[in-house]
Amino acid sequence: MIQQDPHRLIEIEPAAATDDGSVVLRLEGVDKRYPGVHALKNVSLEIRRGEVHALVGENGAGKSTLVGVAAGAVSPDLGSVQIGGASTDAPTPQWSREQGLAIVYQEPALLPHLTVAENMRLGMPRNLRPSVREQVAWAEGVLSSWRNVASIDPRDLVSSLRPDARFVVEIARAMAEDPKVIILDEPTEHLLPAAVDELFHLIDAVVQRGGAVVYISHKINEVKKVANTISVLRDGALEGTFPALTMTEQDIVNLVVGHQKSREAASASALDPAAAVQVKIEDLSGHGFSDLNLEIRKGEIIGFAGIEGQGQRDALRALAGLSRSKGSVTINGANVRLGSTTNAMRDGIVYLPHDRHNEGIFSRLSLRENSSIGSIAQLARAGVVSSRREQKSVIKQFASLRVKAPSAEVDIDTLSGGNQQKVVLSRVLLGGSPVLLADEPTQGVDVGARGEIYQILRKAAADGASIIVLSSSAAELEELCDRVIVFSRGHAAKELVGEEVSERRITESALTASQHRSTVSKAKQVEQKWKRKLAENDLMPGGVLLLATIVLGIVAASQSSFYMTPRNFGLVLPLVAILAFFAIAQQLVMMVGAIDLSVGPLAGFLVVLGSFVLSEFRSAVGIGLGILIVTIAAAAVGVVNWFLTTIVKITPLIATLVTFTALQGFAYLLRPLPGGRMDPTFTGWVTEAWGFLPWMLVGAIAIALVLEFTLHKSLFGIRLRAVGSNAATAKKVGVKSNLVVLAAYVGCSVLVVPASLLLMAQAGTGNASIGDSYTLASIGAVVLGGASIFGGRGSFLGAIMGAVLVIQANTVVQFLGLQMYWQQWFIGGLTLAAAAFYSKTRALSERI
Repeated sequence: MIQQDPHRLIEIEPAAATDDGSVVLRLEGVDKRYPGVHALKNVSLEIRRGEVHALVGENGAGKSTLVGVAAGAVSPDLGSVQIGGASTDAPTPQWSREQGLAIVYQEPALLPHLTVAENMRLGMPRNLRPSVREQVAWAEGVLSSWRNVASIDPRDLVSSLRPDARFVVEIARAMAEDPKVIILDEPTEHLLPAAVDELFHLIDAVVQRGGAVVYISHKINEVKKVANTISVLRDGALEGTFPALTMTEQDIVNLVVGHQKSREAASASALDPAAAVQVKIEDLSGHGFSDLNLEIRKGEIIGFAGIEGQGQRDALRALAGLSRSKGSVTINGANVRLGSTTNAMRDGIVYLPHDRHNEGIFSRLSLRENSSIGSIAQLARAGVVSSRREQKSVIKQFASLRVKAPSAEVDIDTLSGGNQQKVVLSRVLLGGSPVLLADEPTQGVDVGARGEIYQILRKAAADGASIIVLSSSAAELEELCDRVIVFSRGHAAKELVGEEVSERRITESALTASQHRSTVSKAKQVEQKWKRKLAENDLMPGGVLLLATIVLGIVAASQSSFYMTPRNFGLVLPLVAILAFFAIAQQLVMMVGAIDLSVGPLAGFLVVLGSFVLSEFRSAVGIGLGILIVTIAAAAVGVVNWFLTTIVKITPLIATLVTFTALQGFAYLLRPLPGGRMDPTFTGWVTEAWGFLPWMLVGAIAIALVLEFTLHKSLFGIRLRAVGSNAATAKKVGVKSNLVVLAAYVGCSVLVVPASLLLMAQAGTGNASIGDSYTLASIGAVVLGGASIFGGRGSFLGAIMGAVLVIQANTVVQFLGLQMYWQQWFIGGLTLAAAAFYSKTRALSERI
C-alpha cells in the first residue's frame, strides 16, 4: 500500500504463479548488473491477456533493460522469463519471438542497407515468414493500414526513410507477427499525430482479440489514455503496480521522480524588450523551404512549429549547415558561411539533432569524449587539451543535466536513450555559442528531466544566446518560447507572439495555415525516384566499370593491333580469372564489414602445400585428394580468422594481419626457395580453355552469379547483408551473427583455393611469395566494384568487373609504353575516385 496526499493509491498485489492462462508474460526475479550500474534489482512483473500495461520511470530506471530481457536481447544475471506457458532463464530473440512476443525498440531494429520488405521479412517468426518472391507484396499488405500517414515503398532501402517512417515500418512488422504480447518502447517519439492515432487504434485491436501490450512512454498523458495498469520502475527496482483509473497524472509523476513535483506552468518571458538583434536571416531558401526572413534578438527563444514535413526541419538543418541553402545569415553583423557544419560552428551556430542514434552520439566513445568533442578548441592550449579543464567542464554539465552514469569514462552505448540525449545536449551547451538550434530537445527524456532541460535552455538564453527550438509538442513550445513561427508548405506562414503563444493557437495555426509550396512536376518526381533507385542499386558500379573497361580497350586497340588478337586475350584472361576469384573471396568477407588481409599469403601457402600434395605422377584420385587437402587447409585458416575476430574480438585488420604473417612464415618454412613440380595432368586441367576463354574464368563468373542471386534472393544472403549492415541490430531480430561471420570467413578462404590452383599452374612449382601482391589488388577490385568497407553493401558481379578493370588498366599501361609505376598510380587513383564517387552518390540518394 502506497499513500499519496490527497489520493490513496491501491497497489496491485503480485499474484502467486498460476497456470490459468491469463498471464501471457511473466518476469520472475530478474536481476541485471553492468559495470558500475545495478540496472535491475530482483524485478518480478506479470502481463495479463487483454490489458495495456504501462511501464514508466525516469531515464536509466531500467525499463528498456527489463523489456530487453523479455525479448531475449539482454541476458539476465538472475531470473526467468515465461511467455504463454513456456519458460527459460536464458532467453534469446528467436526463442521470445517463437513464443509469441514482439517488440518495437526505442531505436528501430532495422538494417539500413536492407530494403523495407527484407527488414520486415527477416524479423518475422519462421511460420509467418513469406518467401522472397512474395515479400514485397506481403509488405505492401502489412503497410496498407498506414497508407494515409506514411508513404512507404517496400522496395526502398531503410536508410532512405525518414525517422518517423522507420518507426512505422517497425511497428507494422511487430503487429504483423500477431503476437500474444507486444512491447512498445517509446513508440510515439518520432511519430506524427496521425500515425499516433493509428497506433492507438491498432493497440485497441490487439487488446480486443485477447493480446497484451506493454507500453513504455515518458508521455504521461498517453499512458493515461491507453493503459489499464501502470507499473513504476525507479533505480532498477519495481516501485509498484497500480490500476490506471485510480491514478492522476500528478500521482504518476510523483512515483516516477520519487517526490512531490508540480507540473510547471508556462513561465512569463524574461526577454528584454530592448535587446539587440543578434541573428538576421534574409531570403534563406533550400531543399524543402524558401524565402525565410527572420530576426532573433539576444536572449530570445524562437519556436519552429507546423505539421511534419512543412519545411521547418529543413530550414533548421540548413541553418546548421547540414544542407545547401542560399540567402544571407548574419550573427552580430558577421556573415555566416552557409552549407557547412564546420563553418556554422566556427561562426557561432551549434545544433542539437533529433535523430540521436544516427547524428548525435559517437558510438564506442566515452561520455566525456562525446560531450567535449565539440568544444575541444576552447579546452586546448597550444593544441594540447587540458584534461583537468575538460573533466571539470564535462562533470559540471552532467551534474546540471542529471546524467545517470557510473562515471564520465563509460561507453555511451551503455546508457539509456534519455541519458544519451542529455550527453548530446551537454556537448551543445559546452560550446557557449551565441546561437543554439535544438531539434526536439526533450525527445526520449523523462518527465523529471524535461523541466530541467527547459530551465537550462532558459538560462542559456538569459546568458545571451539566441535559441531556435523545433518541437512537435505545442505544449513544449508554449512552455519555452517568446515567439513561434508556424511553417506551411515550405514557408513561414504565421508568427505568434505574446499571448498568442499558447498550445491551442499553435495547433490551430498549424492546421489552418494556407501557404502554397513550389510544386515539383510529375516528370521531376519520376526523375528523382529514378536517380535514387539507380544510386541504391549495387549493380550500378559494375555498369560504370564495364563502360570504363570498354573505353580503355578502345584506347589500347588504337595504340596496338595486337590488343584485339586471340593471343593477347589468351594471355590476359587467365590473369583476370585469378584476380576474379580473389575479388569474390574478398567481397564475401567484406559483406560482414571486415577485410581479410591474409588472402594473398594464404594463396602462397596453398601453392607451397600443393607442391607436396599435387606433385608429379599423381592419378586422378590423387589429384582429387590433393585438392581436397588444399581446400581443408584453406577452410581451417578461415576458422582461425573467425576465431580471432569474433571470439577473441581482435579487430579484423589486426587479426588477418597476424594470419598474414603466420602464413608467410609457414610457407617459407616449407619452401625457403621455390621448389617441387606440379603434376602436368593437373596443370592441364586447370588451364583448359575454349579457344582463348579459360574455363576457370567461366567458373568464376558462374560462382559470382550464384552468390549474387543468393545475396538478394535467399535468407542466408539477407542475413549476410544484415550482419554487415549492423551486427547488433541483426542479433536483435534473431540473426545468429557469429555463424554468419564464420560462413563469410570460411567461404572467403575456400574461394581462394581456385585462385591458388591457377597460380600453381602458372608457376609450376611451390613459390611462397606468389600470392602476396593479390591482397591489395583484391581490395582494390572490390572497392572499384562498389562495396562498402563498412559492410552490408556490395556486388559479386561488381567485384569481378573490378578485377577486369584492374587487369585492363595494367594491360593498357603496357600498350601505351608507360613505366610500370604508372600501373600502381592508375589503379590507386581509380580506386580513390570510385570510393569517393560511390559514397557521394549514395549519400545524395538518401536526400532525394
